[in-house]
Amino acid sequence: MGELEINLNGNIADKKHLYTLIVQYEDTDAGGVVYHSNYLNYAERGRSAFLRCLGIDLNKYLRDEGKTILITRIEIDYLASAQLNNYLTVETSISKIGKTRLDLTQIIKKKEDGHIFARLQVQAVWVELNKGARRLPQFLIKKLENI
Repeated sequence: MGELEINLNGNIADKKHLYTLIVQYEDTDAGGVVYHSNYLNYAERGRSAFLRCLGIDLNKYLRDEGKTILITRIEIDYLASAQLNNYLTVETSISKIGKTRLDLTQIIKKKEDGHIFARLQVQAVWVELNKGARRLPQFLIKKLENI
């Protein structure tokens, strides 16, 4: 991977994936406050970058094998409102690796001072599109355990 690509995917430090983004005008209301639903979008970007950072290309598995990771549950606590032009960090960490389920914790916070805007608990499963949920594959478990 080139340097630019690595920066776009964030980085992993202390068992946490860190992904940075900037609140855009389109993310906000007329007062410059982030719409609550956009925190889900930020978290999704963070999870996607996390997997890319680990070298996992979900598009390839979906295209070639009909397999992917699906989100089955998200709990979110909104703690404060981010604003236009804030630099945010989406911090993703693994809470639990089960046989069929992966639990993640995601924290969306202000990059400069760590002020937390939202905290998410995410459950995901590995699926074969034609067959439903399956055991997490060994290659995925190995990459996740080696963070």
